[in-house]
Amino acid sequence: MRVRLIAPVLLGFGIAAACGGNNDTSKVSGGAASGNTTGGSNGFVIGSGGSSANGNGTGNGTGFGEAGDGTVDPDAGCVGTTANGQPIPVDLFFMVDITGSMNCPVPDDTTKPACEVDPGKPYSKTTRWTTESAALNAFVADPANAGLGVGIRFFPSDNANTLCTAGTYATPAVEIAPLPGNAAKLTMSIAAQTPAGQTPTVPSLTGAIQHAQAWAKANPTHRVAVVYSTDGYPQGCGADGTLGPAAMEAAAGLAGTPSIPTYVLGIGPNLTELNMVAASGGTKQAFLIDTTQNAATQLTTALASIRTTAVVGCTYTIPAPPAGMTLQPGQVNVQYTDPKGAVTLFKEDPSGTACAQGTGWEYSADMSQINLCGSACTTVKATMGGSLQVRFGCATEVGEPVK
Repeated sequence: MRVRLIAPVLLGFGIAAACGGNNDTSKVSGGAASGNTTGGSNGFVIGSGGSSANGNGTGNGTGFGEAGDGTVDPDAGCVGTTANGQPIPVDLFFMVDITGSMNCPVPDDTTKPACEVDPGKPYSKTTRWTTESAALNAFVADPANAGLGVGIRFFPSDNANTLCTAGTYATPAVEIAPLPGNAAKLTMSIAAQTPAGQTPTVPSLTGAIQHAQAWAKANPTHRVAVVYSTDGYPQGCGADGTLGPAAMEAAAGLAGTPSIPTYVLGIGPNLTELNMVAASGGTKQAFLIDTTQNAATQLTTALASIRTTAVVGCTYTIPAPPAGMTLQPGQVNVQYTDPKGAVTLFKEDPSGTACAQGTGWEYSADMSQINLCGSACTTVKATMGGSLQVRFGCATEVGEPVK
C-alpha cells in the first residue's frame, strides 16, 4: 500500500524544513529566528516560537513561519529530521528432537554402521543430545542474542495417545519471550529432557508452525520463524522415512498468513534430504552437522547463522515522530549507512512494482513499517553492522518503474 499526496505536507507544526527554499537551516528556541531566508518559497524554520527572519513572514508561535515571495532554487537541499529505523522484533520457536537416536555417540564411530536408533545403555559420555543441549544453552546465554525472542518444544510426546497429534506440539514447553529474561526457563526445560522414542516429523513440524502463526498473529509487529532440529527421518505417524509431507507443511507455513519460514538443523549422518524441507520453508538449505567431526563447533556456528539470517531482515518499524506530530507519508525518505559510513538513498518503489523485484522500499499495508525491496534488501543483508535512517519532513523521492 502506498500513499500519494498531491501536495507535500509537513510532518507537523513543530518540525519544518526548507524544502526548495534557499537552504534555511535556522533553529530557534524562542524570539526572533535568525538565518538566511531571502524570499524563498515556503522557507520554514525549526523552533518553538518567534518569527522568520528576512522573509516577510510571521511565525505562528511554533516556529512555523512562511517566507515571502521569491524564486525557488531547484538545487537547494531539504532539511528535515532523521531517526533510526528499528528492525522489527524477531522470535524463534525451536522444535527440538529428543528421540532415542539422540543418545548416539559423538563423534560417530566410522568403523560401524551409522547410528540411527537408540544404541542402548551404557551411553557415551558425549552424545548428540549432550552436544546439542550444550549448544542450545550457550545460545540462550549469549549476550549477542539479547532481545531475541525464543521459545521451545520437544518431540516426541511422551503420551502415546497424542504422539501423532499436531496440536500436542503447538503447546510450547517454554513460551516465546525475549532473551536474556527467558534464558533460565529455557535452560531448565532443556535440562529436564531425556531422549527416547521415535520421530513424528510431520505432526511436530506442523504443531511448531501452528504455534508460530498463532504467536505472530498475537504479535503482528514481530517476525516469527520455526527452528526445526532433528537427527533423523520420520518414523511412525504414517510417514516412515518420507520427507515429502514435511516439506509440504513447511511450504504451507511459508505461504500462510502470517508467513512462517522454517530453519532446519540436521544432526547426524545421511540427512541431506532435510534440504528439501528447508527449501520449502523458505530458508534455502538445512544446516547439517557432521557428527564424525567437531559437532559442538558446527552447532554453535549453525545457531549463530540462523540468528543472523533471521534477525538481519528487511522490515523496519517507522520511528515515532516527535511529540505532538503526525506522520505524513509523502514526507518520508529512507537511507542506509553501511559500517564504513557510506550512505545510500533508497527511493520509494513506484506504485505497481512488486517488492521482490523493486530496488527501493515500500510501506507495509498498515503504514507502520518500511519494507526494503529487491536489491535494497540484498544490500542491507550483505553488509552487517549498518543502520537504516528514516528522514522526515522532505518530499519522498520515488524511483523509476521496474521494466
